[in-house]
Amino acid sequence: MVPVVAKVALENKNTFIVAKLNSGNNPKTVQTYRLIGHPTYIVFQDGEVVGRFGGEMPEAELLRNILSVIDVEKN
Repeated sequence: MVPVVAKVALENKNTFIVAKLNSGNNPKTVQTYRLIGHPTYIVFQDGEVVGRFGGEMPEAELLRNILSVIDVEKN
């Protein structure tokens, strides 16, 4: 899944930022956001969670999921 996420991040770097969390090194964050399955995607906009989804998916689906919950006009 890492290559798919990296490609989506690179191709959309002017629209959104992708960050990766090492769950083993960040147990408080894992607990705060109830990260159970991997991969889990949480989409933030203006510091607020605007979307959440998980599981492996093709590039087009990942991008569609992200864009469906962010207000691109704000970026």
